[in-house]
Amino acid sequence: MRQPGSTSRTVLALTWLVVGAAMVAVTGWIGWTRGRVLLNGHPAAVVLGLATGLLGFVALAWAVASLVIGDRQDREGDPDHPARRTPAQLERRARVRIVLAVPLLLLALLSVVLLGYSRPLAAQPEALAALRSQNGVRTVDRVTWYELVPTLEDARGTTVRPTTGLVFLPGARVDPRAYAPELRRVAEAGYLVVVLKEPFGFSIFDRDHTAAIVENHPEITHWVVGGHSLGGTVAASYADGDRRVEGLLLLASYPSSRLDRTDLRVTSVSGDQDGLATPADIEASKAKLPPSTTYVVVPGAAHASFGDYGRQPHDGTPTADPVAVQEQVAKAAVDLLVAITPKAK
Repeated sequence: MRQPGSTSRTVLALTWLVVGAAMVAVTGWIGWTRGRVLLNGHPAAVVLGLATGLLGFVALAWAVASLVIGDRQDREGDPDHPARRTPAQLERRARVRIVLAVPLLLLALLSVVLLGYSRPLAAQPEALAALRSQNGVRTVDRVTWYELVPTLEDARGTTVRPTTGLVFLPGARVDPRAYAPELRRVAEAGYLVVVLKEPFGFSIFDRDHTAAIVENHPEITHWVVGGHSLGGTVAASYADGDRRVEGLLLLASYPSSRLDRTDLRVTSVSGDQDGLATPADIEASKAKLPPSTTYVVVPGAAHASFGDYGRQPHDGTPTADPVAVQEQVAKAAVDLLVAITPKAK
């Protein structure tokens, strides 16, 4: 005869068996296929992945133990053992078990979904090669961002330190290193470039990340904030509220609402083959941007053309040469940086 509460324990064990297996499987899949990307990105995904995998193993062990030896434990001679509890006590403990298990199961499922959905689009080898410190550009890797620092010298051999910089926010789930080819060209032109590593690849999880960069570089007196796709949308929101930012660079992106600032210099770069931020979307967003906004349309460029991370689901088919797109993006960025930099007297 089954004891009261034993059914709920069995169902709970079976549920954790499935959820625990999913936690281990998804963590293993992400680590195997995108481990290097995660190690070079924001630490939040690594921490969550390790925690999810470890708790998944614990859940599997508990579920197997409950299913295999649970009934035998009920027959052991322990004064406080389930076999010596009254039916009312067992029913009460079963209800408590369910109440405690439901939020834990929801958190476990949420972690699995978040890890699986946020699996990053990896930077291609050409992008990684652009991160080498050479030819007048030094790469500095921080925990939650990396910097492309120009190391140019004037005619007297003195290092020229930039006073104008660009903070760049990657698109959703895109490896931040994927933008190195075009942004390196900006650094080679003499401007500091900072590329953010966002939690789980989404800028919306840390909307004030840019503020930390601005405060960390007091030597930079003129700032442009920019981004690709979702990163551009978050960048627009930040630039609209921080007067220290003088320029906004949008790559295949547009603001979520009308910008209040009319003094903000804005450059919008888009592709006519973009299947995500379509030409129609860009056209409709013009009402949200200042009338003085500069628009650059790159023929043959799709959404993923603005970073070097391969194809992207639901995107259009690019026909433009990737190097040509990188050059046009870099030129648009440099033109904007030049526009906000005071001319030497």
